[in-house]
Amino acid sequence: MKKLLYGSALCLVFHAQAQQRMVLVEGFSQASCNVCITPNANLHALLIANPTKAIGIKYPVGWPGFDPMYMHNPPQLDHRVWYYGIGSIPDRVLDGTNMDVTQTSIDNRFAVSAPVAMTISHTLNPGYQTVNINVTITAPSIWNPTNSVLQLAMIEEHIEFAVPPGSNGETEFYNVVRKLIPNVNGSPIVASNFAAPGGSQTFTFNNIDLPSYLYDLNEIGFVAWVQNDITKEVYQAGASPAYQLSDFGLVRNLGIPDEYNCDNDISNLTGTIFNMGSSPITSANIEFSVNDGSPQTLPFSGNIASGSSFNFTLPTIPVINTGTQNIEVYLTNINNSGISIPIGKDSISLIRLSTSGSTGMVQEDFANSDFPYNAYYLTSPTNDHWEYHSGANNGALFFENYFTNPGNFGEVYLAPIDLSGSTNKFLKFDVAYCVVDAFVDELEVLVSNDCEVTWTSVYIKEGSVLATIPAQLMYLIPDNWSQWRNETIDLTQFGNSDQLIIKFKATSGFGNNLYIDNINVGGSLAVIEQDLLNVHVYPNPTTGMLNVTFEANGSYDVTVTDLTGRVVANAANASSGVQAVEFDTTKFSEGSYVVTIMSNGVKTIKNVVVQ
Repeated sequence: MKKLLYGSALCLVFHAQAQQRMVLVEGFSQASCNVCITPNANLHALLIANPTKAIGIKYPVGWPGFDPMYMHNPPQLDHRVWYYGIGSIPDRVLDGTNMDVTQTSIDNRFAVSAPVAMTISHTLNPGYQTVNINVTITAPSIWNPTNSVLQLAMIEEHIEFAVPPGSNGETEFYNVVRKLIPNVNGSPIVASNFAAPGGSQTFTFNNIDLPSYLYDLNEIGFVAWVQNDITKEVYQAGASPAYQLSDFGLVRNLGIPDEYNCDNDISNLTGTIFNMGSSPITSANIEFSVNDGSPQTLPFSGNIASGSSFNFTLPTIPVINTGTQNIEVYLTNINNSGISIPIGKDSISLIRLSTSGSTGMVQEDFANSDFPYNAYYLTSPTNDHWEYHSGANNGALFFENYFTNPGNFGEVYLAPIDLSGSTNKFLKFDVAYCVVDAFVDELEVLVSNDCEVTWTSVYIKEGSVLATIPAQLMYLIPDNWSQWRNETIDLTQFGNSDQLIIKFKATSGFGNNLYIDNINVGGSLAVIEQDLLNVHVYPNPTTGMLNVTFEANGSYDVTVTDLTGRVVANAANASSGVQAVEFDTTKFSEGSYVVTIMSNGVKTIKNVVVQ
């Protein structure tokens, strides 16, 4: 569909006639709102029919489902929802008043003279990383702007997806608000500037960063309006439409064969140049650097037509150090423009691993907030990384599924571990998670003993099977041990490996947050597993009855699980003091089991073998 313009009379600068009003229509909708489809189409048609009377902008909101455009800037978008008290969608606000937007309501408001006129213009700076915007408001008569501010929104006039980004099937979105400048509060209007007829005030915003989440710089425009923050009335609005850029390209689709490897160089790194400008790209420098080092240059010459692309492969890049290698790739001097500022930058990371594993055990309680640590590496093709959370269990790792696009994933790797000399060939960790509605998140643990050439999945749980507490709609931050579960994974088949890599992979279903803590590989019991309850489990191994004795501190819970996490037996009581619990293991399959004793927030874990 043809994108909505603001009228041929506007060109690059909107100039309202003296006291002639331009009506502002603010819409609230979402890409997963099924009832929004028809109203959105009707509003778009109405605005196209009134290019000299009304300007429309759209705020994506955070409900009822997923919308990537909302996820890019939740705080500012939520503020406008709160500002107007929006409680349901779709909703429309016409010049600050919640009302049905029709041809009649636009005509009626357009007929009301405005106290100020407005001009607005913008220019993207060389390199297309920042923008300058100028707005001037002028009052033909004396005007008292008490409680009034200038609001300025960066918008994308037309966003089109190849597949629907939400669940309602819409693929085209118009005049989407991407950023409020300088912030949600706007810019104060000074009353003394309008104490005499012809008073004016100019607002200059220079070198405003263009957010990295923008889809197309050719669609970037700006809408400004003068608003009373008490009454919410909008007195005037204006727009500076998007314009086609020249000598403009994007580097995208960076890819490497292996994100983790033991090689001494980076080879076969590929990417694509997309020509987003108005003229062909016949020459450019493809520049690339590793870990902010000196850039190297791969010259390009050819002919990339407007709207077309070109695939490239970078030369082999030597790597000196182990650890994270962050590669940035961008364009300069497009069509001999002389511009050395990076254009269309993209980046990708990989990890160069040591060729020898760390000796001995790994025990980590994540008490140190300076994450990632030297032995932990993060990767995600969408920058959805595991993070450190100080408020969960005195420090833990978490993956924020609550605000992560469905299907996006993040991985955290442990540097190679030498298990060959260990007598305890197990991986243990604690997990906390709960379900939100029907959204299903997943945790998988994979290991490699050949430096990431092949991977073996040793653990995978999702949804209700992964959950450690009942479902809830609230943003999960576990605050006590009853919300955690200990998991044990048998690594015996990899026990001779002197270079075992372990990675935790979280895949979002747009559900709730996932936490892991107390990772223990090849070592003795971690801090939370210390025998604070004086636990005895016998006989071990057992062929019949299994006895568990301990000192309870109030109510207790004893759970027996197999190594997949399935509960095979359970006992609970409210008693205190010395306790004795028996389990009949003749009904169990032969193998290893985990006995977990929890009492008054104290947790002890024991391993037992059933023969």
